[in-house]
Amino acid sequence: MKPHSKYLFVCILFFSVFISQAQDSIRFDETGLESVIQRSKVEKKPVFYMIYANWCVYCNNIKKNVLKDPEVINYMNANYIFAGLDFEKPGSEDFKTKYKVKTFPTFIVLDENGIELARLTGELKKEKFLSEAKLALNPKQQLPFLKAEYENDKTNGIALMRYLIALKKGNERKELNPIAHDYFEKVADDKMVNEVNWKIFTNGVTDIESREYKFVITNQQAFAAITSQKRVNDKFVNSVVELLKPIVKTNDTANYTKQRAIAKMITAPVIDSLLFQYDLDHYETNKDWTQYKKVASANINKFVWNSPKEIKSIVLNVMRNSSDAPSLNQSLSWIKHSNELEESYDGLLLEARVQRKLNNIPVAITMTKKAKAYSDSMGWDGKEADKLLADLMIRKKAIAKPVAKPKK
Repeated sequence: MKPHSKYLFVCILFFSVFISQAQDSIRFDETGLESVIQRSKVEKKPVFYMIYANWCVYCNNIKKNVLKDPEVINYMNANYIFAGLDFEKPGSEDFKTKYKVKTFPTFIVLDENGIELARLTGELKKEKFLSEAKLALNPKQQLPFLKAEYENDKTNGIALMRYLIALKKGNERKELNPIAHDYFEKVADDKMVNEVNWKIFTNGVTDIESREYKFVITNQQAFAAITSQKRVNDKFVNSVVELLKPIVKTNDTANYTKQRAIAKMITAPVIDSLLFQYDLDHYETNKDWTQYKKVASANINKFVWNSPKEIKSIVLNVMRNSSDAPSLNQSLSWIKHSNELEESYDGLLLEARVQRKLNNIPVAITMTKKAKAYSDSMGWDGKEADKLLADLMIRKKAIAKPVAKPKK
């Protein structure tokens, strides 16, 4: 082989290996917004930005699984400039402010001028990731087109529905309230109940105090007829969760009380039950056991009387944080009912512990032995029952020990 032929062969071989290796992974560009935008202009490809944090479990799962998939690698390298930004890295503030990034993982598709075409958030599986990546390349599915389509005629419910569905993929629903509210302001009451308006409402409205939300509450049966009662209930539940979940684990009692009153405007049994659970969580977090017991006593029969798991959770909290006989006796009646519904090892042990706290030692011993027998029948070790029984036997002996008479 001639010298120049050998050189050409080596070059071709090296280039082939380079291309092969490049296709083994996504080319992750973290050189910065200005740099990748310039690449976009040259390569005539949009930018697919991933905003992540190194400690984020969901981000790492996507990197490890989705972005290592050969089909994903080939598609993204062929159609996008894939860029990355560490959410917590110094210098990321300008990007986060410009594109209003509040969470991670967030994926933003940009054109060669840095205009946002699409946005996604959360952990995405391979199929969903690829589907959305392909959809973002369709000009008629991109945010600028959908926005313009609606703004050309703000009475066009179908256009708004398409725009809101696209926005919802990467934004908090409360951020969509003003857009949906602007549309509903122009819709008369007798034109409200239809399938398109329902989809606009469920995708774009979270403000329970708004005119459109109050209308749906009042006319929920009419909307259930065009969708289903389950979907109406699901919408109500999602709204309350979005409203109360962020504050229920805080010590902000005043704000919880205020927001709870707003949630209570939704007149539906499913919401009454949900508020009961949130009340218990709130008072447990604040260690307000007086209010906790008051709420439990007033509502346990209404909402969880047929749920042994929920009853046991309430009884455990009352037992641990009460010393007065009325509270303990009430919790004893609850756990007895739970064990009648569904006898279980932890339920029998809990009943024994309540009896112990009431100083009903013989009964507590009997219940503990019953729990131990249950454990043995299931092939479990029953260590908790053994430990409780040992404690109870010590207490029994202490009670039985005669008191020494004082000397005359």
